Amino acid sequence: MTSGTTRFTFAVTCALAVMAGAFRFTAAPGPGLDPDAMSYLGAARTLAADGTLRIPMAPWWSDSTTQPLTHFPPGYSAVLAVPVAFRLNAVQGARVVQSVAAGATAAIFMLALWPLVGAWGAVLGAVALALTPAYAFVHLSVLSEPLFLALMMLMMWSLFRRPRAPLMHGVIAAAATMVRYAGLSMAGAAALWALRDSTATWRERMRRAALAIAPSLLAMAAWTLTREHAPGRGEPIRKLAFYGDWGPTLHEGARTVAHQLAPTLEWEPTPWLAAAVALAAIAAMIWSTVRQSGGVMPSAEPDDSRRSAQGEMLRAAGCLALAYVGLVVASRALADPAIPFDFRMTVPLVPPAVAAVTIIAVRAWRIVSRPVRVVGVVLFIGWTAAAIRANHQQVTDALADGSDFASAEWRNSPTLAWVHAQDPSRALFTNLPCEIWFHLDRQVRNVPDSTDVATMRAFTAKLRATNGVMVAWNLQSPETAHTDSIAVHSGLVRIAQFEDGSVFEMPSASPRAAPPVTRAGIRAPGPVAPPAIRR
Repeated sequence: MTSGTTRFTFAVTCALAVMAGAFRFTAAPGPGLDPDAMSYLGAARTLAADGTLRIPMAPWWSDSTTQPLTHFPPGYSAVLAVPVAFRLNAVQGARVVQSVAAGATAAIFMLALWPLVGAWGAVLGAVALALTPAYAFVHLSVLSEPLFLALMMLMMWSLFRRPRAPLMHGVIAAAATMVRYAGLSMAGAAALWALRDSTATWRERMRRAALAIAPSLLAMAAWTLTREHAPGRGEPIRKLAFYGDWGPTLHEGARTVAHQLAPTLEWEPTPWLAAAVALAAIAAMIWSTVRQSGGVMPSAEPDDSRRSAQGEMLRAAGCLALAYVGLVVASRALADPAIPFDFRMTVPLVPPAVAAVTIIAVRAWRIVSRPVRVVGVVLFIGWTAAAIRANHQQVTDALADGSDFASAEWRNSPTLAWVHAQDPSRALFTNLPCEIWFHLDRQVRNVPDSTDVATMRAFTAKLRATNGVMVAWNLQSPETAHTDSIAVHSGLVRIAQFEDGSVFEMPSASPRAAPPVTRAGIRAPGPVAPPAIRR
């Protein structure tokens, strides 16, 4: 068996093991159900059923209980629609897609790094990738990140192995853009990659850069035109402006990075000291390799082809990371000040970062002294043990109780039980539509985002016309007005109160209302603490 065949066989075997693990870790009551999953899963179901992309909720003023998919690109939902078309439950289909994406990422990662760092380097790098907290976190829920990460890994491989194939780079970037809008950063990285080729003329570089960007721009244009002409399309969710107040955002980003460098079971306190030690170790490895190559990293001497190839992979990883950070920073500054620098936002940096650290570690290993190697091994073992412990707890909690809206506190909600007991024809207006759709498969409308007089007058008219009720969860949504304010300004009366929410209706509708469900969860009116979403 040739070395190439051995490498491929081993990578596929590891990928299958990763797939099996990812599928097992999302077993019932998983996978986790993030609010975004309602759009992903709902659009996948309608696409498989009738070829449209619609989500199972609508604005309060709409005569429909669905609306076109607008907040997210269609790529992830389109992939989810494939298992749904084969009669698989949408959530179970998502488990299959997440698992295949995880396996593909692992296989591409190993195939890309094996020639550069050897078998052990590729294996240890893949282990570090799988154990990084942000990477493990996004594979436990129905999220678009796993598919996006597989495409990012494919892009990194293509930049390295096919450096003068701009159309290939552009097609991969377009696919990533249709999975997450952040995929536009890959198009930018591909364009930068084309422009850096000093062996080509500037005219040829510009042509390649245009080829790299064009597929993403065409895909975005087609998707935008589709949304613009979709009946009942939602309102824009971004407003272009200059947004400041960067302090909290940068602090959150620093905390997120610290938890990747020093995994812990709890978010608080932030492991600043341990993270600083890990960061110092990485900086020391970089310094040792730079010093060994005479201050130029990486060297590209003809008699050292492996070092030259390692340098190309480092540049590919850096190009992808730089383009992604640039896009996120620009989006935060100009489009959405609420963008969080959390695990989900930073996880696309994990594959290129782990690949780069793996290459640098292998380089440093060959030039540092034995005592330094021992220190490096101890630090890696300590990081691995901490990551395994943190991820094991995260997986155990997900398998035992569920995560996000799949957790027991939401599955066993007394407010949800009240809704389940009502006439299905009665209209539902709520501040958390996903909770009702996930567990009861009932389409709902949102509540208003303003309590001005005109809006409240129209809202009460809508409630009367539809014999509707407002299901107000204690956990408030940032996209709607506070439900207590809505109730006060619209003159609604509370007909049921539970430990996690209340139900309101118009006074005139009280005689027709079903009696409240009597169970231990009902409490007398008063302030109620909202339940926490498990993350």
